[in-house]
Amino acid sequence: MEEGTFNASFLYKYHEETGNEGETVEIQGNFPEWVNGTVFTIGPGKFHFQETGFTVNHIADGYGIICKLAISGKKITLWKKYVQSDALRKANEAGKPVLAEIFTPSSTDVTKSTLGRIMSIVPEISDNGNHGIYYFGNKIHANNGLQYSREIDPKDLSSGIKYDINKLGITSSTSHPLIDYDGTMYNTGSAISATGSKQKIFKIPGVKPGQNFKDSLKKLKVIATLTSSRIAYSYIHHSFGMSENYLVLVEQPYFLNAKKMIGSMFSVGQLPLNDFSEWDPEERNRFVIIEKSTGKILKRKIESSETFFFLHVINCYEENNQLIFDVLAYPDLAHIDKLFLNNLIDGGCCKPETTGIFKRFILPLTENFGGGFGSEVTLRSDNTVIVKGACMSQQGLQHAVIINPKYRFRKHRFAYGNSGFFVQGPYANKIVKMELTTGKETAWEFEEDCLLGEIIFIPNPNGIDEDDGILLAGVSYGFRKGGQRFVVFVCAKTMVEIGRAKFRNPVGLYFHSVYVPFMHRICGLNNNGLTQGLGKGCFLLRNYSRVCRRLLSIFTILYPISSAGEGGFKKVRSNLSESNNWGILWNMRQWF
Repeated sequence: MEEGTFNASFLYKYHEETGNEGETVEIQGNFPEWVNGTVFTIGPGKFHFQETGFTVNHIADGYGIICKLAISGKKITLWKKYVQSDALRKANEAGKPVLAEIFTPSSTDVTKSTLGRIMSIVPEISDNGNHGIYYFGNKIHANNGLQYSREIDPKDLSSGIKYDINKLGITSSTSHPLIDYDGTMYNTGSAISATGSKQKIFKIPGVKPGQNFKDSLKKLKVIATLTSSRIAYSYIHHSFGMSENYLVLVEQPYFLNAKKMIGSMFSVGQLPLNDFSEWDPEERNRFVIIEKSTGKILKRKIESSETFFFLHVINCYEENNQLIFDVLAYPDLAHIDKLFLNNLIDGGCCKPETTGIFKRFILPLTENFGGGFGSEVTLRSDNTVIVKGACMSQQGLQHAVIINPKYRFRKHRFAYGNSGFFVQGPYANKIVKMELTTGKETAWEFEEDCLLGEIIFIPNPNGIDEDDGILLAGVSYGFRKGGQRFVVFVCAKTMVEIGRAKFRNPVGLYFHSVYVPFMHRICGLNNNGLTQGLGKGCFLLRNYSRVCRRLLSIFTILYPISSAGEGGFKKVRSNLSESNNWGILWNMRQWF
């Protein structure tokens, strides 16, 4: 396919919200009955304002919409609702963005008087939650990687409390916090002040029964602070790595110029955040390792052998006194430029040379470097460790490369990816499974001209093998079929399609997602996965014995009763009643 022949304009029509009933369809195919949970996706839903003819500049600037896909047996129900951000409300009133987005400048705020606009020297930051999504404290949280996050009710997708991390001394935080086995959330964010720019690594305790995220946020603790090597610049972090005992930040040569940002306060209108960013291809990436328990920053200076840009860390784990750090690496920022709407609509996203490669870095943990790591790790004369990323895939990946979530922070064998919006290259129209020990690749392949959303791995709760689960992805046809969309289910072990669901109301274009098992919902556990909610001990138990797995499932029923006291059983009974599914308890009879 030649550049320019693919037309993706159909993607950017206004997405209608669904009604309260949603849309229920049957999953076609040989779909297993053990899948019982909900997928929440987030992405841009509104790009164009019909009344004024205004269109945002970039795919990352569309106003956030959440899709909820509830799966029970062979039925799947879709709900869609926009994140009710202040940015969307003001844009709807004005017919164009009032708050600057990452790539789109602001327009005049018609809701303010002339005097009010003059007095607003400090620009208001957009709270357009369209990118990050996670499950914490029984709520969905949506953010855009800046200073705000918004709580979303998982039952009806209604928007709730808006949280401002800036009130806690942090200017912005990443879109992808990580949740440890004990339920603690870790994240990192910049702190820009008159003394310069710093990077803060912080943690938030899990939400206890009877409390909410606001209560946990009050207990936020900064465990480490890094001073930027460039005083007037702030490194841009979109994600970071975490293992059982360490956190890993990668300082890439992609910065925000604080001087430019301050100077823009006196200009007319807000400039997009991208106007303050700078890329230095001559500077190498620096890996910073922090002990989780103490906040100690390892002194050893570790740099990459060549510069790369990244958005998403795949996984990080410890092995033989070293950290294995997996990341989806891009050669530069060209991949971001290809996602401007004019490029997407005209087909400029087709060529794969700007796409990513799955790279693996070996990071020594010892302070006294003794070598023995092979050609991937060498010592420079100034005592700096130079690490070379091993290519674990071909070039052609986009979106986040994912793994079985049960294997986060520990050694994994398989990873899954796709080409996203890039419809040429080795992974075009495919979901690929990468076997990391042998280099073998197996793919589910569909027709030409398909765009795929991020893959979601749904692990089999009774599975033993790492690849025992199902992959879910939203698929969009190209221009020739008018943008028809569906959800596909692929066996993660065999990479054979096992199900497909087609909706009248198309699933929204999405960046990221989270899967919440049904057991998690009815019991009110607090974090992203059953293993995380119950801690590392149960995480290990479930992999060794069928009996342990059954006991673990029973415990998830009894846990809220014991922790909530006298009202515990009423809470479980109420939640079961709301879900209209007593069958999960009835099915437990077969376990004895």
